[in-house]
Amino acid sequence: MRRSGSSGAPTHGRRARAALLAGVYLCVPVLQSCKQNTSQAATSSGPVLPSGVYNIPPLTETAWAGGLQAGWEDEGWSERDTKHSGSAKMRLANLGGFMLHKKGIQGEFGGLALRYKAPAGFGDFLEVRLDSEGETLFPRVRVDGSHVARREGEWVQLFIPFEQLNPEKVTFSRLVIRAYKKVGNDWVEMDQVGLTAPGGMTPADGTAFAQQQSQQPGEAARAVVEPVELAYDNGLQPGWEDRGWSERELKGATPAKLRMAHLGGWILYKKGLGAEYGGVALRYKAPPGFGDFLELRLDSEGETLFPRVRLSDAYITARDGEWTQVFVPMAELNPDKHAFTQLVVRAHKNVEKDWVELNQVGLARLVTTATPSAAGQQALPDAAAVGGGRVALGDAKSAKVVVDCTQRGHPISPLIYGIAFNNLRELKDSHQWELGATARRWGGNPTSRYNWKLGNVWNTANDYFFRNIILGTTPQYTSDSFLQANQQRGLQSALTVPMLGWVAKDSTSVGFPKSLFGAQQKMDPDVTEAGNGISLSGEGLSPLPAAQTSVEAPPSFIHEWVRSIREKDKTRGRTVHQYILDNEPMLWNTTHRDVHPEPVTYDELLERTIAYGTAVRQADPEGLIAGPAEWGWTNYFNSAADVAPGGNKKDRKAHGNTPLIAWYLKKLAEHEKQTGVRVLDVLDLHFYPQGDGIGFEERGATDPDTSARRIRSTRALWDPKYKDESWIDDHVELIPRMKRWVAENYPGRGLSIGEYNFGATGHMSGGLAQAEALGRFAEHNLTSAFLFTYPPNRSPTFWAFRAFRNFDGKGGRFQDNYVPTKFEKASDSQGMSLFASRSDDGKRVVAIALNLEPDAARSTQVELKGCGNVASARVMGYAGEPSGFAERKSFFQAGSSLQMLLPPWSITVLDVTLKQ
Repeated sequence: MRRSGSSGAPTHGRRARAALLAGVYLCVPVLQSCKQNTSQAATSSGPVLPSGVYNIPPLTETAWAGGLQAGWEDEGWSERDTKHSGSAKMRLANLGGFMLHKKGIQGEFGGLALRYKAPAGFGDFLEVRLDSEGETLFPRVRVDGSHVARREGEWVQLFIPFEQLNPEKVTFSRLVIRAYKKVGNDWVEMDQVGLTAPGGMTPADGTAFAQQQSQQPGEAARAVVEPVELAYDNGLQPGWEDRGWSERELKGATPAKLRMAHLGGWILYKKGLGAEYGGVALRYKAPPGFGDFLELRLDSEGETLFPRVRLSDAYITARDGEWTQVFVPMAELNPDKHAFTQLVVRAHKNVEKDWVELNQVGLARLVTTATPSAAGQQALPDAAAVGGGRVALGDAKSAKVVVDCTQRGHPISPLIYGIAFNNLRELKDSHQWELGATARRWGGNPTSRYNWKLGNVWNTANDYFFRNIILGTTPQYTSDSFLQANQQRGLQSALTVPMLGWVAKDSTSVGFPKSLFGAQQKMDPDVTEAGNGISLSGEGLSPLPAAQTSVEAPPSFIHEWVRSIREKDKTRGRTVHQYILDNEPMLWNTTHRDVHPEPVTYDELLERTIAYGTAVRQADPEGLIAGPAEWGWTNYFNSAADVAPGGNKKDRKAHGNTPLIAWYLKKLAEHEKQTGVRVLDVLDLHFYPQGDGIGFEERGATDPDTSARRIRSTRALWDPKYKDESWIDDHVELIPRMKRWVAENYPGRGLSIGEYNFGATGHMSGGLAQAEALGRFAEHNLTSAFLFTYPPNRSPTFWAFRAFRNFDGKGGRFQDNYVPTKFEKASDSQGMSLFASRSDDGKRVVAIALNLEPDAARSTQVELKGCGNVASARVMGYAGEPSGFAERKSFFQAGSSLQMLLPPWSITVLDVTLKQ
C-alpha cells in the first residue's frame, strides 16, 4: 500500500513530545558555554538541575486528583472552579492562592507534587508552603526550573523537596499554593496536588542525563547530543553569513539581539553543509509575555519546501533564569534529508518590539559518550530521541490477563520474523544479522526485471528513472550472494521470481532517454540521459518497445533459474524456502510501464501465475510458491484494468463480480483439480497503513495524533471491528479476510504478509506497531511475514524484533508454540496487548506485554492457568533505551500469578521457568 499513502511529512505546531524532549543537553554543564568565548549563563540561587524528564516518588497522600480527596477541605481564597471532576481552575491575579487542609497528616514525605497549567506569559509565578493550626512559620518556596520534573505540552509537573518546605519536620495540616507576583486574570489549572513517599527527583531511565550520571567505567557507550556546527556562539562563526531581515545588533562576543515584531526573523547561511546532523540547537532569551512565538526551519537555494516547526515547551531541553535552550530533531526539520544552506529563526505571530537575544544557534548530532568525536561512528539515539522514556501521568491502570495453557494453541511458523534485503546497504550494514530475523526476502519492484543470467543487473523501473543498473554496491553481488549470505547465518530465503516477461538486458540502458524524448519533468542528476517518462507538460510519454531496455523472460527462463539453484543446492543444502511469483502485478502499468503499459486483468494474472508457477513447480517439486504479492486494499478486490481510467470495474463484473483475490484462489484450485499441478501454496498480500503522516521506514510524523494512529493501524491486520481511519474508510480485517477467502476458495493455503511497514521505525510508535504486528502474526498463525526492509540499528523497531528473538542478548526468545491469552475485562485490552508462548517441552513460558499508551502505566496481573508451577521468573523491559532490554525488578510473583508494572509506551518480556 505504500504507493498510495501520504508523503509522511510531519505535522507542525505544538507537540506533546519532541524527539529529544527528555534529558538532552548540548554541553556540560547545562546552559553553559561549549566554547571559551561564550558568556557564562546566569545562575539562580541554589542548585539547578538540568531540565528534562525526572522520576518523582509516588504520591502517598493525595489532596487533589481529578477532585478533592477524602479528608481534605478546600480553604482557598481565590476565585475558583472545583465543582467538576478533572482539574481545579482558579484565578491567581492579585496574589491569589489555593489552600488545602486536612487534620492529622502523618508520615514521612519526600516532597510536594503539583501538576499545573498556566498561560505562558505568567513565567515563574508560583510559591508553595505548608501551614499548621499553630504559629509555626514555614519557609515560602518560590517555584523555579529546579522544581520541574517534566513538561507535557502546556502541563508542568513540579516536585518541591520536603527539606525546603519543612526543614525542621514540624507538624502541619495545610498545603498553600499561591502567586508571589501579580499575574493576569486567566485561569490556572491544577489536576494533581499531594505529598510523595520519601525520596527525591531522579533522572528518568533512558534520558541522556540519567545515562551520564549512571555510566560506569568500562560500560558500553551511551548517546548524548553535541554541537558540531555552530553558526552563532556569542558571535558569528567562520564560514557563516548573517542574512536576517529583522532589525538586529551583532556586537563582538555577545548575544545577538533581534527585534521580531511583525513576524521578524534571522537567517544564518553557509555553503557546503553536510547532512548527518541530529538536529538544530538554539538558546534564546525573550520577554515572558511573548509566550511561544518562535518558528524554526531550514532552507536552501533551490525550491525545496522544508517543514516549519513551531517551538514549544516540547522542545525545551533546559532553562536557566530567563534563558531557554531548545533542540529540534532533524527528523522534523528535514524528514526527506534534502541538502540545505540556511537556518531560519523567525516569529510565527506578532510580538512586541522588545529585544530577543540568541547566544547560540547551530547544528548538533547524536554521539556516544565513549567516543564523542569519533568520525563515522554510528550514533545511538537516547530514549527520549526515539519517543521513549515516558513518565506516567496519574495512577497506573490495572489489568488482569490469563495465559491459558489449557486451551489449544498452535506451532508458530519461524518465517513470520522475516525482513527484506536492502540492496544499497547490503554490504554496508551488519545489524540486520543481529535482529534475530529468521528469514529474508529478495523482493521489491526491481526484482521484477532481475536477469539471473547476467547475475547482477535489473531495472529500477518507475522508482528511479527506468534505468538498467548493477544492483547493490558491487558488481560481484548477485542473487546467489543473497542466498549464500542467508544460509551462512542460518536464515531462510524467500526469492521473488519474475513473471513480468521482461528482464534487464544490460547495466546501462534507460527506458525514456533524453536523446529520443527530450527533456522531461525530472532527469537523473547522475545519468542525464535518463528521464522519468513524464513530459514537461505533465503527460506520460508513450514508451518505446520493451527491447529498449529488456530481453524476453518466458517461463522457461525462470524454470532454468530455479533448476540451476537446486543443482547448486545438492552440495550446499536448500537455499530457497519460498518462491514469490513476482511483485505487485496490479501496479506494473505504473511501476514497469516502459515494458508493460497496459493494466493487468484478472485473466492475465491467472495465466501468468499458472505458466510461471508451473515452471517453478517442475524445477522444484517440494518448494513453497507464494503469490500474487499484491500491493494493497484496492487490488485485493479489483484488477488494474478495473481501476484504470475508464475501467469502471468492468473486468470484475465480467468475472462474476467476485473480488480479485477470491477469484484467483478459486481458479487455481480448479487448475490443480484438473491438472494435478499445484502452483500456489501460500496466499501472499502486502499491507501498508494509509493516512497522513504514517510514513515509510524511518520517515513518518511522530506527533501524538499520528503516533497513536500508527499504533492503532495494526488493528487493520486482525480486528473485524476496526474501521480504517484513512481514505480506505472500511473494515480491512486483512488476516481474517484472507482466511475466509482461502477457506471458501482454495483450502489449505498458507498466509503471508509479504511486505509491510508502519513508518517511523526510529520512534517508539513505530517500534510498538512492529511488536504488535509480530504478536498478531504469531497469534493468527501466519506462514510468513517480511518487513520492508529492515530497521535502523538499535531503533525501537530493531528492539521490537529482539523482544521476540533475542531479548536478553543470550538467545532468550518467544517460544515455538502460541498460547491463547484473554483479558479478564475486555476493556483492559484497550491500549495494551499480551502475547504468550510455550516451549515444546512445556518447561518455559515467554510472554510479551505491550503498553501502547503514551502516558499511563499499567499494573498488570498475569495468571498462568494450567501451565504448571512457577520455578523462577524474570522480567525484561524496554522503553526506548539504546541499550535495549534490561532486567526489571518491579514485579511480584505469588503462586501461578505475577504482578508487573508496565511503563508507558513500553515492551516488557516475562520469562518464566516452570517446575516439572
